Amino acid sequence: MFRISLTVAVVTMIALQHSAEAFVPATAGTALRTVRSARCLATMPLARAGRVATALRMTEGTADSDKKEEQGSRPALTAEQLDKGPGIPNNEVEMITAAAEAAKFAREDGITRQKMRFLLPREGVLSPTDEDWPGGIMQLFFACSPITRAFLRRLSSTAGGVGAKCTEQRLDESGVDGVSLWTAQAEKASDDMFAFCQPNGEALDAVEQVCKSAGPRLVLLINPQWRETMDSYDELGNKDGLLGAFGRFLGGTTGDRKKVADLGFKDTYLIQEYVVRGDDCRIVKCYPYPDWYAYTTDDDEKLVCLGKQKTRPTYQDISDMFEEKGVAMKWAREAGIGKKFE
Repeated sequence: MFRISLTVAVVTMIALQHSAEAFVPATAGTALRTVRSARCLATMPLARAGRVATALRMTEGTADSDKKEEQGSRPALTAEQLDKGPGIPNNEVEMITAAAEAAKFAREDGITRQKMRFLLPREGVLSPTDEDWPGGIMQLFFACSPITRAFLRRLSSTAGGVGAKCTEQRLDESGVDGVSLWTAQAEKASDDMFAFCQPNGEALDAVEQVCKSAGPRLVLLINPQWRETMDSYDELGNKDGLLGAFGRFLGGTTGDRKKVADLGFKDTYLIQEYVVRGDDCRIVKCYPYPDWYAYTTDDDEKLVCLGKQKTRPTYQDISDMFEEKGVAMKWAREAGIGKKFE
């Protein structure tokens, strides 16, 4: 029933539009301090069937609908760039800028369904969105929502001029799942963009409907709530028949990832953090770089690229990269029985 009502709500969005005042926050923290902040928008009454909070404008004629962006004259990545990778952002402004450039390049190359994962600001520091986040999924939502808005504003202004007007519609009827749809309304309807903030499995019907309505316009998934890697439930969920159904019931997210892939979503900017062998490591996928990169800092706090590979690095992959570089465990280095990492 929830999926049906949510889909009806999204279909209803085509009827009219509702805008909020525009601003370009310097940081997500700035956004939270404004009078009409993204957090205020996030706590507005929920959207239900027949109650409209935002809109998908119809494109004006086939000329706009069929418009294809040209790749332009951006130079190819150099051998040095491919070796070093995109690097990692020092703060949320750098992260938003890098993500906007990646989304722009991907869109120019015809990728209009994009998936992104951001680190989120916590006490002024970009932090991983793991189970240790205080307050759970709703506190993550209050951090992710303004980042999503700032990203859309930055992306919509990459070609010059001011950013698009952005509005948010909450999609979680319960009010505790932390899911919303951001709409960036440009001067032309054909340039509008749509970003789902923290979509979960229950929101995928809405994602599918927006994709159908958006046509060639950009649709993004920001920090989806399903896992990117498989666990035992996912492995069980991949089986046929009753065992597969049981695995999906227990929390397997294989079906969610498959549906997203079937809708054509591609990874264009993902940054996540893990602790491997005692060291903080970040993995990055940034379009148009073809590879995934793994980074850490040495004992002098200098950034080090551990390595790159075509597929998403696992914990074991990163551990192997440390070993290939001859880096001792962090506890051994701290105890003075391991060689300094430099």
